[in-house]
Amino acid sequence: TGLVVTNPPYGERLLDVDQARRIYRDMGRVMPKRDGFSYAVITPDEEFEQYFSRRATKRRKLYNGMLKCNLYQYADPAAERRHK
Repeated sequence: TGLVVTNPPYGERLLDVDQARRIYRDMGRVMPKRDGFSYAVITPDEEFEQYFSRRATKRRKLYNGMLKCNLYQYADPAAERRHK
C-alpha cells in the first residue's frame, strides 16, 4: 500500500503551462489505478483532471503561498469499492 503526494511544477516559476501539462499527462500514465495506492496532487491548474485523464475522488481548495491551488485526491480503488 502507499500514498503518493506530489506538488509538480505549475508553469509559473518553473517551466511554462504547456510543459507543466505534459508532466500532468505523463503522471496520469505512470500513476495507474492500483489497489492499495492513493494519490494527492497540488496544482493551480483548473484543468488538471483533463490532463491527468482521471476525475479526482475529492477536491480541496488551498493556497500554496499566495497562489490559489487545488488538492486533487485519488483514493485507493479497493477502498472506494468497500465504501459503496
